[in-house]
Amino acid sequence: MKKLALLLAFAVICSFAGLVSAQMTVTQSAVATGIVDRQPDGAATEFSRDVTKIYYWTKIDGAVGTQTVKHVWRSNGNVISEISLTIDKPSFRTWTNKTIYPELIGTDMSVEVVDENGNVLKKDSFKIQ
Repeated sequence: MKKLALLLAFAVICSFAGLVSAQMTVTQSAVATGIVDRQPDGAATEFSRDVTKIYYWTKIDGAVGTQTVKHVWRSNGNVISEISLTIDKPSFRTWTNKTIYPELIGTDMSVEVVDENGNVLKKDSFKIQ
């Protein structure tokens, strides 16, 4: 009987853990040249080669408790930066940035929001011409 109770408790905990992760979503995102008043400024999918820094802004809703996501920056599919972010409110705006160096100009760039389980919640692609 104790084994059955433990198995049921384990199943409930596992189900709840999956539910928590499934509830967290990226409801808005933008790649931009700046952040003004906690909002993206200069959002686009193509940027001029004279841009020196790009920001990735996300609004994440549905987090329960404290959770962690990563902004994973890629160039031609290769990871060039991973930044962990703590999400501790049900609705949370956050951003990261990447300095643009000459080798990134003309490459296929993207940023992903990845949850604690490795699930990609959102991906945005852009180019620097």
